[in-house]
Amino acid sequence: MPLYGVDVASYQGRPSWPRVRESGIRFAFSKVTEGTGYTNPTWAHNRSEMLKLDGFLPGAYHFLHGGNGAAQARYFLGKAGDVSGFAVALDVEASGANASTAEDWVREFKERTGGHPVIGYFPRWYWERQGRPDLGFFDTIWQSHYVNGSGAPSSLYAKVPASWWSSFGGESVSILQFSSSGRVPGISGDCDVNAYRGTFEELRALALGEEDMPLSDDDLRKIRDIVWNTDTAPAPSGAAADNPTWRHVNIVRDTYTSVQEVKAALARQAPDGEVARAALAGLTAEQIAEAIPPELAGRVAALLSAGGPGGA
Repeated sequence: MPLYGVDVASYQGRPSWPRVRESGIRFAFSKVTEGTGYTNPTWAHNRSEMLKLDGFLPGAYHFLHGGNGAAQARYFLGKAGDVSGFAVALDVEASGANASTAEDWVREFKERTGGHPVIGYFPRWYWERQGRPDLGFFDTIWQSHYVNGSGAPSSLYAKVPASWWSSFGGESVSILQFSSSGRVPGISGDCDVNAYRGTFEELRALALGEEDMPLSDDDLRKIRDIVWNTDTAPAPSGAAADNPTWRHVNIVRDTYTSVQEVKAALARQAPDGEVARAALAGLTAEQIAEAIPPELAGRVAALLSAGGPGGA
């Protein structure tokens, strides 16, 4: 069963986001800006209300026009506010927009946000019309293809063929907008409905970047093992609490649930940050790469780069 989401603009008024969430919706995108002269008047409401929800990924998008993509990215950021906790999408489908302008938008946005991922809403029909350009500058694609009828997201999605998820433009399709006639409690009238085939944690990782992924027990075990392998302290026997490496690793395990939290602790220069630093200080990029899978290695390497001795 996929996760269901919605996307809204001013046409949907001011949704009751608690009701939307209660209906089972797990993510949403709200229009923020268009071109360099329009801001959605309901964005402030959508932003504040979506951020209050638990187990929910809020999203923001810009509707691209032809012309200066970088200027449009700056306009979006000026109106959207802090988007570090939002899935961000660029809507490319009309108004003279093309892949070149979209790439300029993405480049400017990433430079100003430290590389925050961008989801490209670039429907296959528009990609075909544009001459099948390379879309590799996006982190993933949000495709649209509509089923017939109206109703609840789950009933509509049952009509979706697997072929609609096929990749194109050099990027995989991660989100599918499968109807503009969805009926969702808390939203007046019809709305666009979307699907994501994966877990909520995977969706957050895709939309916010790997560093925001929760550290699983298996991840923490691998970090513990590599700390043992690069530390001179003996493995614990008997009174394990007396062993400094054991204490350090367990504080990392018990106190922090994500790489972002460990980085924040390292940056605080507080006692708990010093303990976390001590637990990880022996790791080198080479040792990480040899000992643990590439995905985890990249996340740990980024942690050490940002929070190692002398880091911020």
